[in-house]
Amino acid sequence: MMVDYQSSAGRIARSAPALLVLLIAALAPPALSAQYLHPKITSKQTTIHQVVVLPGKVNVVRDSMKGPEGMAAESEEVSGRVEQTVAEVLAKQKNVSTVSSSAAPAADGTQAKYTVADIQTKFDDLLPKVLKKPKDVKQGRFSLGDEVLNLNLAKTTDAIVFIRGDGKKLTGGKTAFTLMVGGKPAYLRLMIGIVDARTGELLLYTNAVLAGDPTTAVDRLREALEKGFKKLPPAAM
Repeated sequence: MMVDYQSSAGRIARSAPALLVLLIAALAPPALSAQYLHPKITSKQTTIHQVVVLPGKVNVVRDSMKGPEGMAAESEEVSGRVEQTVAEVLAKQKNVSTVSSSAAPAADGTQAKYTVADIQTKFDDLLPKVLKKPKDVKQGRFSLGDEVLNLNLAKTTDAIVFIRGDGKKLTGGKTAFTLMVGGKPAYLRLMIGIVDARTGELLLYTNAVLAGDPTTAVDRLREALEKGFKKLPPAAM
């Protein structure tokens, strides 16, 4: 029996693009979104009209064949983009206005920075507990305590937004290696908490994972955040 190797090679070549698409889809992390709301939000006992978005902490690394390396400038840029997009999505989808974080603490500059840093640290300490049992947000079991009052926010501010995340950008060589051998693709993962500005209670926790280069995520980022805040009731106009 004779085998037409030329014909077989042709069929493989023609099917390569489709196989590549399937491989990318299989390796890419799903666009996950989970939202957990405090009973005060679901019962509309508390409505969020105005928030302060504190500086986000999104750490991005570049993964090459030599291993991962930090991207400080890109991490800062992505953090700022996420902050801005969160504010835009809340305004457009939920009628929630945002106060600039730089003007949030009504105190002298040095003390204000320490106060913000302390509150950010308290959220960092709380986050692992939230990640372990996120459904407990629905039971109102997470809080930063009334230390949030130390921020001296305007009385019109209802809540504080905390942003955490991590992402990975692949070099060309690592992308090819991942497609051929396997491994984690490029991604951006976000974890966002909205805390009551008066009581410190965690009113909402949401997360999202989007596939692809985190340093170029714009439309993908917006879509993921729109899904992430989908369950939050909009404020009345």
